[in-house]
Amino acid sequence: MHHQQEAERWIKSLQQHAAHAAFPDWEPGPDDWTSLHTSFDHGAPVTEVAVYRVKERIHYRPYTGTELMEFWEHLLHQIAE
Repeated sequence: MHHQQEAERWIKSLQQHAAHAAFPDWEPGPDDWTSLHTSFDHGAPVTEVAVYRVKERIHYRPYTGTELMEFWEHLLHQIAE
């Protein structure tokens, strides 16, 4: 069970970092939660970052192509610090 909690904490941290990278002016509220999802659209990877306030999506940004690679490089560099 301990391993699962560590993984959930890491994923939540990754989502928070992604949201702050995608929306630098976003100030998290007590009812905000983040989503980070990567999928493939016609064989090309797409990463979508979103912030929800309760059930309403208040921020959304998809990343594709070169921008997608730059986003992940920036995000992984941030987390490694």
